[in-house]
Amino acid sequence: MALFAKEFKCPSCGANIKQQNPASRSISCGYCGQTSHINAESLRAAGEQHLLIDYDSYLSVGNRGRWQEQGFTILGRLRIEYDDGFWDEWYINFDDGKPAWIQEDDGSFMLFQAAGEVSGLQYNNIHVGTFANFNQDLTNVFITSKSRAKVEGGEGELPFRIIPGETADFVEGVKEGEMVSIEILPDETSIYLGRIVSLDDLDLTYS
Repeated sequence: MALFAKEFKCPSCGANIKQQNPASRSISCGYCGQTSHINAESLRAAGEQHLLIDYDSYLSVGNRGRWQEQGFTILGRLRIEYDDGFWDEWYINFDDGKPAWIQEDDGSFMLFQAAGEVSGLQYNNIHVGTFANFNQDLTNVFITSKSRAKVEGGEGELPFRIIPGETADFVEGVKEGEMVSIEILPDETSIYLGRIVSLDDLDLTYS
């Protein structure tokens, strides 16, 4: 895959910010914590400046790794806050251009990959303990949990637009032994299939 690199100036502090994935729609300044939305040749500040607190994760933006013989780069992190704490979602880009996520929660990791399109999803119409159909490939998903949480902020690049402090809805389920995760943000709904992984599975190097 051809390398991509584009530089912007942070609209808040003027620092140089490099975009590595042309599909990214949000980017955060590592100096002042400003999240910005990418608009063609410029950045537009979104929300207040907010640097994420580092809790000594084994993962970090810029890390390289390998999953099932395919190399990847960690491009960004999304932190979600809920009543009992928070979890991090690391946005990764495989060398063949396909995106995925590594969810980190209390020392455990799950790797999620996109599971097709979904539209017209109504959070209030989804009920824990029942089966639901989401698209032609994801039918008879058993719903195990649903919650409303807050986007605390981001780091690096993300494939959708976020505003720190906004709320988002989350639905989790199981289908044939795989985890199903649905994230309902104000402007976008995404659905993923995931599995538990270990740090050894991810074969991380530290760049």
